[in-house]
Amino acid sequence: MKLSPGLPVLWISFLVMWISQGEGNTSDVCTFSSGDNVAEFNECNEMPENTETVICVLYPTNMLNCSWSFHTLEKDAQLSVSVRVSENENLVDSRNQDSAQRVGFISWMLHDDENKSVVVTFNVTLRDAWICCTTSFEHDLLKILPPPANITASIQHGSLYVKWDAPRENFGLHCFDYQLHTGDQEKLKNFTNMLQYVEPNGVQASTYRVRMRRRISPICFGCTQWSEWSPTVTVEQPSIRLDLLVVAGISLGIPMILLAVLLLLRHQRLVKVLFPPIPHPPAKYKHFLEKNDPLN
Repeated sequence: MKLSPGLPVLWISFLVMWISQGEGNTSDVCTFSSGDNVAEFNECNEMPENTETVICVLYPTNMLNCSWSFHTLEKDAQLSVSVRVSENENLVDSRNQDSAQRVGFISWMLHDDENKSVVVTFNVTLRDAWICCTTSFEHDLLKILPPPANITASIQHGSLYVKWDAPRENFGLHCFDYQLHTGDQEKLKNFTNMLQYVEPNGVQASTYRVRMRRRISPICFGCTQWSEWSPTVTVEQPSIRLDLLVVAGISLGIPMILLAVLLLLRHQRLVKVLFPPIPHPPAKYKHFLEKNDPLN
């Protein structure tokens, strides 16, 4: 097959997308045409470059989103995109963009997500030639997980503790990757096969804003796109707070106690000052006074 001079550049620049076209494509077929010559190519994802991407994902809200990025496509090339949703090989719904941009997306809400598969077709036309490439995404490799459920965070014994519920999906714990974000200035923490996390270096901040997301690990069969972030859980380090009554009691009680101690130590002297003794005659004169004897 003889190619026109401009076609090799178009062909190479377009085919490099299949090396990283997202999660879960099961078959990749490209058809090339120049004049009367038509050729079909399989295994397009064996191209050595990694400059183009095609990704289709299905969110927990049943929102389907297919995005693409063709940075190396020639400026004069015309691109059209078709996304078809099938169930048991029967066409359910489809969307098309006849004049698509090099970087774009197609998304819409599906009625349900049971056993859906997606086929994306790209048609590129340049001068007197065109290229048609198709890739498919099976249901199990299409569905993005929801974020971890029931996240709780607390500060205990000077360390941050984060817990969440076990996954409901039929996978082992080793199949789930997690990312934890604890604040605007903190780096993301990555871990696998866990249902709780303890900050290893202890509490470094007074307030933590905890949120998490998860995905199926690349070692397992499933969509390896990260989920949405969970709602933020705010936890503050406990601070010492004294009740006003306690403060007032301490302020008044300590001086009163000191005063009482001082009074006890100087009790005898204080009694003499406050209650001086009453003068009275000596005992020998008292006997004579009691007889009422005038001679005496």
